[in-house]
Amino acid sequence: MVEVRVESMLPCAPEAAWAEVQKSSLLLEVARPLVAIRPVGALALPERWERNQVHLVRPFLFGVVPLGTRILFFERVDHERRQIQTRENDPLVRNWDHLIAVGESIDGQAIYSDRIRIEAGVLTPAVWLFAHCFYRYRQRRWRRIATRLAAKEGVME
Repeated sequence: MVEVRVESMLPCAPEAAWAEVQKSSLLLEVARPLVAIRPVGALALPERWERNQVHLVRPFLFGVVPLGTRILFFERVDHERRQIQTRENDPLVRNWDHLIAVGESIDGQAIYSDRIRIEAGVLTPAVWLFAHCFYRYRQRRWRRIATRLAAKEGVME
């Protein structure tokens, strides 16, 4: 099993980042256009992620190359610790354990981190490389969203 860790400072309050990270719409926005995620057997993903949810999704690389059907199991959504733990798998990846955490920096900004543990047999090195690139891409898009959140927070004050 290999691990990918990516962390970013987000220019918004941790509470705002935590509220946003629980929404399926954030996942769809930060993944695209690199990966389009479509639900299987449902019209849409739920508005918010909750503990013990199981979802089947079909990811498509660049929106067109199918990557199989993935099972997303939301093992934990911890509001106190601001963490989400998923256990995921698909035909190519036996284990894709993803821990999302939102912390707070000394100056009150959000610290967002993704930790992914991967087991994909002989494909593990290639999947690790993809995950490393994908999560850096996602966090770059997340920082742009956080900038919009911070602007909204400023307007509300």
